[in-house]
Amino acid sequence: MKQKISLLTSFLLAVCFMAFAQTPASVKGVVKDSTGNPISGVTVRVVGTGQGIVTNTQGEYQLRPASAQATLEFSFVGYETQLIPMNGRTQIDLVMLQSTSSLGEAVVVIGYGAQRKKDLTGSVSVISAADIANRPIVNAGEALQGKAAGVQVTSVSGKPGAVLSIRVRGSSSISAGNEPLYVVDGIPMTDIAAFSPNDIESVSVLKDAASTAIYGTRAANGVVVITTKKGKKGQSRIDFTSYFGTSTPTRKLHMLNAKQYQEYANETLGAGTVTDAMVQANDINWQDEVFRTGTQQNYQLALSGGNDKTQHYISLGYTNQKGMVKPATYERFNARVNLSSKIKDWLTVSTSTLMSREHINDVTDNAGVARGGVVLSALTTPPTVPMYDAQGRIGQNPQTGWENPLGAIIGRDNKFLNDRIVSNVGFDFNLLKGLVVQSRFGLDYKNNDNKGSTDPIYTQAGRNARGSLSERLSKELVWLSEQTITFTQNWNKHNFSALGGWSVQDSHYEETYLTASVIDSQYRFSDWSRRYALAQNKTTAPARTIKEWGLMSYFARFSYDYAGKYLFQANMRVDQSSKFAPGNRTAAFPSFSAGWRISDEAFMKNVRAVNDLKLRASWGKNGNQEGIDSYDYLSLNKIDPTTGAVDINTIAPQTLTWEKTTQTNIGIDATFLNRRLTFTADFYVKNTKDVLVKVPVSGQIVSSLLLNSGSMRNIGQEFMLSSRNIVKKDLTWTTDFNIAFNQNKVLKIADGIGELTAFGEIYEKGNAIVLKEGYGLGQFIGYVAAGVDPATGLQLYQAGDGSKVTEPKPSDRRLIGSAQPKFVYGMTNAVSYKNFDLSVFIQGSQGNKIYNGVRVETEGMKDSRNQSTAILSRWRKPGDVTNMPGVLAGSDNNALISTRFLENGSYLRFRTITLSYRLGESLIERIGFRSASIYVSAQNLFTITKYTGFDPEVNSYGSSNNTQDNRNVSLGIDYGAYPQAKIFLVGLNIGL
Repeated sequence: MKQKISLLTSFLLAVCFMAFAQTPASVKGVVKDSTGNPISGVTVRVVGTGQGIVTNTQGEYQLRPASAQATLEFSFVGYETQLIPMNGRTQIDLVMLQSTSSLGEAVVVIGYGAQRKKDLTGSVSVISAADIANRPIVNAGEALQGKAAGVQVTSVSGKPGAVLSIRVRGSSSISAGNEPLYVVDGIPMTDIAAFSPNDIESVSVLKDAASTAIYGTRAANGVVVITTKKGKKGQSRIDFTSYFGTSTPTRKLHMLNAKQYQEYANETLGAGTVTDAMVQANDINWQDEVFRTGTQQNYQLALSGGNDKTQHYISLGYTNQKGMVKPATYERFNARVNLSSKIKDWLTVSTSTLMSREHINDVTDNAGVARGGVVLSALTTPPTVPMYDAQGRIGQNPQTGWENPLGAIIGRDNKFLNDRIVSNVGFDFNLLKGLVVQSRFGLDYKNNDNKGSTDPIYTQAGRNARGSLSERLSKELVWLSEQTITFTQNWNKHNFSALGGWSVQDSHYEETYLTASVIDSQYRFSDWSRRYALAQNKTTAPARTIKEWGLMSYFARFSYDYAGKYLFQANMRVDQSSKFAPGNRTAAFPSFSAGWRISDEAFMKNVRAVNDLKLRASWGKNGNQEGIDSYDYLSLNKIDPTTGAVDINTIAPQTLTWEKTTQTNIGIDATFLNRRLTFTADFYVKNTKDVLVKVPVSGQIVSSLLLNSGSMRNIGQEFMLSSRNIVKKDLTWTTDFNIAFNQNKVLKIADGIGELTAFGEIYEKGNAIVLKEGYGLGQFIGYVAAGVDPATGLQLYQAGDGSKVTEPKPSDRRLIGSAQPKFVYGMTNAVSYKNFDLSVFIQGSQGNKIYNGVRVETEGMKDSRNQSTAILSRWRKPGDVTNMPGVLAGSDNNALISTRFLENGSYLRFRTITLSYRLGESLIERIGFRSASIYVSAQNLFTITKYTGFDPEVNSYGSSNNTQDNRNVSLGIDYGAYPQAKIFLVGLNIGL
């Protein structure tokens, strides 16, 4: 009996134990993104069961798994799926990691639609809002630098509001545009300076023809598709971001002080030129007078939210930059309203509107002293020149009559007021299952006012004209209408998608230009309008320009895949452009691409290290009409508004057409080691024919003709590697690295013309750049420096026969280097430990040369300009052995364009380092915030380079003041550019 009782007791205890073991456990938590914001809609599932839930608007969830030892799966589109064992825990909070795999479920915005990354057959680089949030930038184009393989971003100048030079897979044009096409919320445009980076949700860089052909005649230089933030269903959110910081030059150059300058000037110009009294009176470091500590301010406020019917995103922003060179400033006000409303089950209406105003106070750089170049003026003005003379005028160099840098700072005025409105409205009709009709209407309006003036006393140019004024007013309205129809169908493992569309775009541009001079000095400090009204000489008939162009297009896309394993896509666009003569206005641009997911094949089943492996290939055609004027196909006459005289202005061939680029791309996408490692590689060949070239002609009224006479080739390789090095509860470390190689070659210039030399002019020295068949753009030409003659102190150059001469012949010039880098790269390391986040972004360029035109001015030793301290080692007497020649008054022979001034432009730059701290949950709850973080950031903290100028990131001919030809060809010249700044910031992000 006891045995039976014992057995029964044991059985009951076992049952109780089993029942206890199966008692449902309760677990709850909050799911957030890397910035601390909760994510709604995350699927939380108990692995091995059908049990699951979706996080609410606060990112919260609560489950009762059958076991406290269950494993939870967290998944959400665009983020890595994570498996988290409960291990008896009742509270599991999670930070979702954005998907680092280009083969994941994330959706990529492409031309006229979106596509899963895993289904892409083209070459597309994606930059997320999180990538942008870690970098306090002002120009949205900066977000591309070092983040997208194959994209080269160069700052033309470091001044506030300066333009960027952006190239996708090299340059394909000589006399037309090389910038990519931007498409913001469906509206094509060529400039994104007015857009706040804080409003950007994602950036997709379309690089190969398979991705860009859908944009046809404007896509040869790549397409940058920008999607702005939209409201999401859920509780309304308020996000506030701000930062404040200072900027200083990354370095200053060492120039002669007053005593050193006295010795040099008296040796060059004769004894007594600079007296002891002049040295005692003034010893001014003009860089200290020109440079200052600049400031950076940025404030952005966004309100977003919505319900099942309507979602909204509204933002306001203010940006203010006071440049480190007086008096440069940049100020921007921006506002955005994005709305989406589901009117009916079958109809959704959405709108997107940007309003922006920019105030820019510009300074002249990339120019010599005589043209108001403030940087070169700070370097070459003698330290003995006073700030002001006895009459209260700005001090001048007595040998040249040029004023000191204050003339460029306070004696010249160049201000811009730029207003812009970009708006569109879209209607989405979901008529049948899988059938969507979209209708979109948009506009892009610009109103720009540029006022300039020179003081009648402070500047030499102003004194000559007794004061001068100018104003350029321009207005442009571009409107767009697009209609598309999309059909998708899935049948077993067969997936089809088809798109068809029609687009029409029209532009109307007007410009008025006014000038005035002879202004009474008593009104010199009055506002611009009053000075213009009182000027004695004014434009009697303001110059007025009107330009119009239109583009009508038809496009289609067909996509098919079988079980996600075999993929195919075809695109076609037919464009009709008014920029070309009748008969040459229509062209078709097709593309084809295919993909093979090798990892889904049976023979890959046991290769566990490979999670996903896809091979893709594409071929297609694009066109280029950017940079081509509305009437370049017409021969134009110029009519004098006063006399009525008619002069021939341009002669144009009726055969003018767009440039045509054919591109072949082979790529591979792979993920390894449980998706911890992602690798992407692309290999491409771009051939461009009918390249526009301004061909010189003789015996004609005009000096050149614009002809489709050239051809060009770009061959390149791109690699991207992303890794999740450490993924633990309190510690994560991720690395993103990309590198790109591009070889550019001009195949043909024109029949009978193998080279053109009128590029990259160096003041009084000639041209430093040659356009030559068989070589790339930005090819330097000059003499080979061969040391200094110890007997005479003259610079030696290598002659064609190998001998060394002091007066070389023009025929002795040869190709001496290239401004194009062999490769560019970028790497980001992001480390998170508990509430701390550290991001280190480095970026660089390797193998390019820079022609240091500043050294030509500061080591030429021919006149009264101040010189670099490098000349202290100059030749002084026969027998001296040195690499620095002696003085040679009035002669350029010692400073000819040569390898003496050609430097290694390679650099590695710590572009952005940011350390942030996210406030803890308990503190946030007490103060009523959704999220909060503070951060400190350093930009351009230090740069590793052998370049001796201010900064290796330079392109003096890249500004809009230069011709299109010079912007494309004259690369890598430093002629007094406003240098890049070292910036320190402190910022605050708050979510409510």
